[in-house]
Amino acid sequence: MKVKLYATLRPLVGGPSVTVDAGPGDTVRQVIDELLARYPQLRDELMQDGEISPRIHIFLNGREVRYSGGLDVTIPEGADLRIFPPVGGGA
Repeated sequence: MKVKLYATLRPLVGGPSVTVDAGPGDTVRQVIDELLARYPQLRDELMQDGEISPRIHIFLNGREVRYSGGLDVTIPEGADLRIFPPVGGGA
């Protein structure tokens, strides 16, 4: 499954997306665990006190996982997973 990452997370994984060994039936937590194992530098960005930081937004098929089952939500067929760090700026 392809996971898309944005802003400050992209340089930590070497690009705008990574492919993980997760798919339908697995959970978002399993994806995050694999990402942290492969890219330990993500831990400081994604985690706070052993949990996903409240500043990080993870969307599964356009819905924030916090409001649709949390990290234990099951990934459906053809899922789109995106991870956003806090972003600021503008005029």
